[in-house]
Amino acid sequence: MDKIDTNISHKTLFVGDINTGKTARTVRILQHFVDAGWAANITVIDLAPDAHKNVGGKMPVPEKTALQYLTGPIVPPRLTATNDDQAQELAQANAHLAEDLFQRFTVRPSKILFVNDASLYLQAGNIERFQAVLEIPTTAILNAYYGESFPDSALTRREKQMVSALIRLCDHVIYTSN
Repeated sequence: MDKIDTNISHKTLFVGDINTGKTARTVRILQHFVDAGWAANITVIDLAPDAHKNVGGKMPVPEKTALQYLTGPIVPPRLTATNDDQAQELAQANAHLAEDLFQRFTVRPSKILFVNDASLYLQAGNIERFQAVLEIPTTAILNAYYGESFPDSALTRREKQMVSALIRLCDHVIYTSN
């Protein structure tokens, strides 16, 4: 089991390839915060698509809690697009949906923020906008794809560049592996 740092005021990021436990670790930390009585102070922004070909999947969140859960119909561009242009269009649509979720969070902010699959936003989103969202809570726990499973493309290169920028914004970065 991961050692949980109970000190509030950190930005922690799990990064790694697909199926390396990024979301599972994020969920364990979320459960620790809920068990400690922090649910009313938590927002989860879930940017993951539904599971597709054993990749991705929304975070299972504890039921019957006061936490705020924000998500929408995210589409995995590289797994569903038939060409690079369509992948870029899907990534743009995901970024717009994420912007709407960010706006909802800014209207009803919380002290603790969890973001599942931040890389889906960063494929076409704005790192400065994301940084502004991350400055609202005192604590943020995030995860993002940062691997080699997908073929080289403009979308993959941009995602890697933006996740590298996100890594520099976080206090703690944990690299997951199989």
